[in-house]
Amino acid sequence: MGNIALNRPTTANHTILPYAASRAVDGNLSPSNRWLSDQIPATLIVDTQAQNLVNRWVVKHPSIITSPNNGWNNSNYANIDYKLQGSNDNANWADLDVVTNNSNSITDRTFAPVAYRYYRVYISKGLRINTQTTSIMEFELYQAYNAQLTNLVISAGTLTPVFNPATLNYSATVNPDVASINVTPTALSPAAVIKVNNVQVTSGSAVPIALAFGSNTITVNVTDGSVTQNYVITVTRIGSCLSSLTVQTEAGVNIPLTPTFASGTQAYTASVINTIGKVTFTPTAQKSTATITIKGETVQSGVVSKAFDIAVGSNAIPIVVTADGVSYTYTITITRASADANLLLDHVVFNYSGRGITPGSVTVTMIDTQTEYSVTVLTGSTAVTVSPTARDASVTIKVNNVQIPSGGTSGSIPLNSSGTTAVTIVTSSPGGSTSKTYTFTISKGTI
Repeated sequence: MGNIALNRPTTANHTILPYAASRAVDGNLSPSNRWLSDQIPATLIVDTQAQNLVNRWVVKHPSIITSPNNGWNNSNYANIDYKLQGSNDNANWADLDVVTNNSNSITDRTFAPVAYRYYRVYISKGLRINTQTTSIMEFELYQAYNAQLTNLVISAGTLTPVFNPATLNYSATVNPDVASINVTPTALSPAAVIKVNNVQVTSGSAVPIALAFGSNTITVNVTDGSVTQNYVITVTRIGSCLSSLTVQTEAGVNIPLTPTFASGTQAYTASVINTIGKVTFTPTAQKSTATITIKGETVQSGVVSKAFDIAVGSNAIPIVVTADGVSYTYTITITRASADANLLLDHVVFNYSGRGITPGSVTVTMIDTQTEYSVTVLTGSTAVTVSPTARDASVTIKVNNVQIPSGGTSGSIPLNSSGTTAVTIVTSSPGGSTSKTYTFTISKGTI
């Protein structure tokens, strides 16, 4: 690319008119087309209007003028001490190259590529003929073409070898649960075009790449001007996960898992009622060559397993998926309720009424280990109805020996005019083999 300072916005900390700062970037080498200042230190700033990667600068001093009538073509009309600086905010400046004791008519120097928006010449010692005066015929900047990355980051695994801009090939290994990886390339040149697996991305931004099991090739293509470079990462995803898992009763009823199954989540819980003594599993591996075991027994991928016994209480069941010599374990913890757990009530609502009072209700939330409760209804109440709700809707419920459905409401029960009134609720298993008795003592008072 040509001179990127040419005709760009240019300012100086001091100017002797009509020798404006803009004349130092207009491409004209006639004696009148120069910048002139009699204030040292002096600065000449060019705004390239975007970050540009630069590695060459040129300063043409008045001594370049060869007209026999001006007498400038000697070292007296060259600036002595000056430097090139760069900035992205036009406030904080970094030194890029320093020239001292110059006597040449043209400064043409290169340096390691840097990217800035603003570039300036900082003159600390001006023309030899008068060091407190400076003048520049032309200030030029040249863009460096560079297709290097300054950084390359992956979200899982470790690059081998450690990233180096000059190293183009890398490898990494990830676990079976890593189904995708984020790749974040950062280019040296702000103008560089980056593509990851042919998808264009912004420098410094992450792009997700899906990973199959086995070897995955990720190519980061960097192009700046006419220069192109390819960085290649070979990511190996080892082992295998499950793509799906279904847990069911022997009757084929699904048992919900918490959380909902996801390939990369390894631990789950589930609960079953006491009458469920066996469960089956249907695990499907993501990799066809993977082997699956449940409690140490081999199970075919995608096929319903045998029925495994579930004891009362907590049952931790390991499902191990093995491929490429790597095992990935899921743990399904199933809690089977005790025999009387199916008989538990969740809550009971007492609706009270009476002459001269506003009807109301009292809700009792049940405690699993408690069967006796005290309930207070409003003074003046003469009767209550009872609405019990069971944990298991299949249980039989009787209120004072009268059967009602779970969530249903009993008939009106009169309250003793003085003292307390007892209400008994009995829950029974569908076959009547087990039962549980709750006693509620109702008193009157302020609520």
